[in-house]
Amino acid sequence: MIHEVILYGAGKRCRTLCEILHWLDIHILAIVDSNANMWGEVIEGEIIQSPRIIETFQNKYICITVLNNDVVEQIRNQLQEIVTLNSIIEIKYYELLLNVYKENKTIEQIIRAHSIKYYKEQSVLFDCYQGLVLGGVELWTIDICRALLLSGERNVHIISDNGIYEVPKELTNHVISVDIKHDVRFSPKSILNLIEVIMSKLPCKVVTCTTDEVMLAAYLIKRVYPNQIEILSVVHNSCKMVYDAYMDFKECTDIYIGVSLDIRNDLMHNGIEPEKLYSMTCPFDCEENLTHIYTEDDKKPIQIGYAGRIESINSAVHSQKRIDLFVKCISILVQRNINFKIELAGDGPGKLHMEKYVYDHGLTEQIKFLGRLERSEISSFWHRQDICVNFADYEGRSISIIEAMGNGAIPIVTATSGTKEDILNGINGYRVPIGDYIAIADRIEYLANHREKLNKMGKLAHDMVYPKSLMKPHLEFWKRILFRENRIDGMT
Repeated sequence: MIHEVILYGAGKRCRTLCEILHWLDIHILAIVDSNANMWGEVIEGEIIQSPRIIETFQNKYICITVLNNDVVEQIRNQLQEIVTLNSIIEIKYYELLLNVYKENKTIEQIIRAHSIKYYKEQSVLFDCYQGLVLGGVELWTIDICRALLLSGERNVHIISDNGIYEVPKELTNHVISVDIKHDVRFSPKSILNLIEVIMSKLPCKVVTCTTDEVMLAAYLIKRVYPNQIEILSVVHNSCKMVYDAYMDFKECTDIYIGVSLDIRNDLMHNGIEPEKLYSMTCPFDCEENLTHIYTEDDKKPIQIGYAGRIESINSAVHSQKRIDLFVKCISILVQRNINFKIELAGDGPGKLHMEKYVYDHGLTEQIKFLGRLERSEISSFWHRQDICVNFADYEGRSISIIEAMGNGAIPIVTATSGTKEDILNGINGYRVPIGDYIAIADRIEYLANHREKLNKMGKLAHDMVYPKSLMKPHLEFWKRILFRENRIDGMT
């Protein structure tokens, strides 16, 4: 059991962890940080010290709270210079959270003392604890829950926070609001509130979309009532940090559903048993018969669209969407005198910087910022575009790419997770190596000079993804997953 721990790194995650550990009666031996300017500052009653203090401890747990994997490796190298390898025991952030919660007898007693009303039919609880803002995960959750309810299932609910959101009328009485402390991840208060909600719906299946408080609360209940609850994890992203978190929480999840075959295979390579793994494609709006007018006249600018977050272009650490590469690609298109227009749908911290770049380089007539579009506007946005671009270093399976293809825009994108399932190079679009913005510029130039290919490639892009866009097979998949014969007591 873990009774005491050293925390390395005095950032936000450390501050959050301090509050949790104090509540759970775990002794913090020391908080250390390599930034000497922070020594002597106080976090939650704990003084930040030099890493040299670690020399005074033997056989103690240490948690590196830093998020950046490269920095974590640097800290591990520093620790080897300070102490012998066998004098401290590293425990990862999520690993620490999981262990201190499951070892806490107070929470176990609360679960055991809770009165339970068992329902004849199982409940299904979808996790949207961050709120029902219109992001990709939230839209998918709303869509599948609505489809399940319309198909006759009754005990389907969404767990959300106390925000006020507009939802389809079918969901009006199926959103469970919970008091969530968003400023302290994995807060005991949030965990206890979620435990109460989940226990009121036993027996149930809990569908989570990340490693979060809902997953942890459900797992703590499952430890006490293993035959009354099952946890399904929908994995929406493919980066190492996400996989590492799922591996740290591996004992929590019964079934994994990746949003691409790549994610499914990655999880299997990380040690998840094949029988626990599934993959899916999220449905989306797509017309059966494509109607799209392409810019075949080479005297007119070829139309290029981007839909997604506009992240910072000046960050020292590269962001997921690599808007910095988008800017470099634009510069190449200008240098090559390509006749183009770009529309960007989305918002984010990099929008002002990118607008300034466009203004400073005299590109305001060629590049337009549309801001965040309503869901009803997405199809018409892609119908205006000849090409869809994406420069991301990683995706789960980009819904904006398959929406673009469904509406006839030809994808020219980096080879992120899921793209090889939809894009046949040179046939219905292009996949280029991660980070290769020059190759994206090359493909744009090629299509700008060969406009006769737009119609055929766009039609093939649509035809590839249209069958995957339909809700009916997606609903059937989820009914098989959720209502299959299983081991939860009282259900068949």
